[in-house]
Amino acid sequence: MPDNIPSPDALDRTLAEMRRQLGAAKVGKAYERRINRRSFLMRTATAAALAGGGVYVARDNDIDLPGMGADVHTATAQISRIELAASSRITLAPRTAVDIRHEQGVSLVRLRHGTVLFEPGESRLSAAIRVETRMGAVETISAPFQASASSHSLAVSAADTPVAVHGQKGQLVPIPAGCTVAMCPSGMLRTTSLWDDVRAWTGGDLVVESGTLRDIVVGLRPYWDGHIVMSPRAADIPAAGVFSLLQVDRTLGQLGADFPIQISHLPFRTVLLTAIS
Repeated sequence: MPDNIPSPDALDRTLAEMRRQLGAAKVGKAYERRINRRSFLMRTATAAALAGGGVYVARDNDIDLPGMGADVHTATAQISRIELAASSRITLAPRTAVDIRHEQGVSLVRLRHGTVLFEPGESRLSAAIRVETRMGAVETISAPFQASASSHSLAVSAADTPVAVHGQKGQLVPIPAGCTVAMCPSGMLRTTSLWDDVRAWTGGDLVVESGTLRDIVVGLRPYWDGHIVMSPRAADIPAAGVFSLLQVDRTLGQLGADFPIQISHLPFRTVLLTAIS
């Protein structure tokens, strides 16, 4: 081989072997151009590790794609506060994307994905806000609330004043004070919730009461610059407590010490949680 031609790397050798076995027609140049080397190697390394351990990874439905043109998009571990009319404001959790506009005295917030916390101004003249999601919309004037949305779900928490969700099909779903209602295509679930615990993330804490390990991992993911995956058995382990969102490394170590799980650190900041038999 001439000196000025580099030797093929692992990915090139893999593609060459695929061409040899499948034929060049099935592994063409168009396919090669679409391969992102980093993501390809990351998926390969992770899949090999999981296959070797016989682990089925719980599907991660809680992280959406970046903002992709949204008016405001927060990055990993970034919190943003936006002042609205009449001293009210919304606080965006990490990995949240919103579009904002104002029409006829109403602040319209389209929540693409992530979590927003609405806090009205102290004045009784607070302007109205409407937070729209794929699953429905919340509209109020002076009631604090939190909304978390993904492509398949919506969860709304009310503080000391009830709010309501206007569903896509015109139904009105009441959210009593001190409650959280989670909605998805298969139905809805209402639970009681302490407002201080609901908004604890604004101070860097994650509070889980009578939950599971999955609830903790879902809360940690927006603060971890990588991937956190877990097996179904690990996800179903009962869990509760207060966990730091500011030092996720330390929190993961705490989980490994407090719960019957094994934590494996894979390439590209991928963390795997599996239950100990």
